[in-house]
Amino acid sequence: MKKSIASVALMTLTVIAVASMMMRSARSESIVFTAQMFASLEVAPVVVAGPDVNAFGNVQVVLDTTANTASFVWSVNNVGAPSIILSHIHEGASGVNGPVRIDSGISPASPIPVVNGAASFSKAGIVASAAQIQAIIANPGGFYFNVHSSLSPGGVCRGQLVRQSATIGGGAPTLSEWGAILMGLLIVAACVFFMVGRTKASEALAGALPAQTLARPAKEIDWRLLAKVTLYLEAAIALALVALKAGPTDVLGALTSGVLVAFIAHVLIGAARRH
Repeated sequence: MKKSIASVALMTLTVIAVASMMMRSARSESIVFTAQMFASLEVAPVVVAGPDVNAFGNVQVVLDTTANTASFVWSVNNVGAPSIILSHIHEGASGVNGPVRIDSGISPASPIPVVNGAASFSKAGIVASAAQIQAIIANPGGFYFNVHSSLSPGGVCRGQLVRQSATIGGGAPTLSEWGAILMGLLIVAACVFFMVGRTKASEALAGALPAQTLARPAKEIDWRLLAKVTLYLEAAIALALVALKAGPTDVLGALTSGVLVAFIAHVLIGAARRH
């Protein structure tokens, strides 16, 4: 009875661990946005000072939908001012000025120095509300990134956000992550199969099982049970993949992982039944 409980517990922990690896990335999605910024895109009544009129730059914004944080990485060039005093995401369509929604934390009291007309900045972990992040995701073109200089405090260059196809740690495991998951499952499957077979041999030698049991190692694989467990597990995984709108890589990785998990489960179930 104790061995049966231990087998079921091990099987449950294995499935939970694999499910956690498979779904962790789906729960955490960091979405990438970019913007090309130009002084000419600033909108009246913003006035760009003469030395800043040819300023331009680019920004990458990463929004983490799990931690509800933002990361900014930007650089600007042809800036005539000695420092950058502000940078943030505003809400507003092209040609429209709007309020600040996510600030970088730069201030006139802690500016970014401009050297030979260039400046750069990066910061991660900027706290943002879940509602604000979702609003940007839903309509990135309705938001713009603006950089402000000491000579052009209303804004030296701006650009509308554009969502990129790439995500960081998002959606589902990458191909290399699936490879690591499958390798781990293969190791677990081999260890479980070996341990169950070794336990069976020990019991036979101790008289708990007939000695001739040692001569039938092939029956460690119950093909009918394996087929049944695989069918149920793969059906559940397929439903989850449809719900998550998974891509080809994720479908292949998840279904292959499902076969290995089913093999592990069938070995443990078979061992439990014998006791």
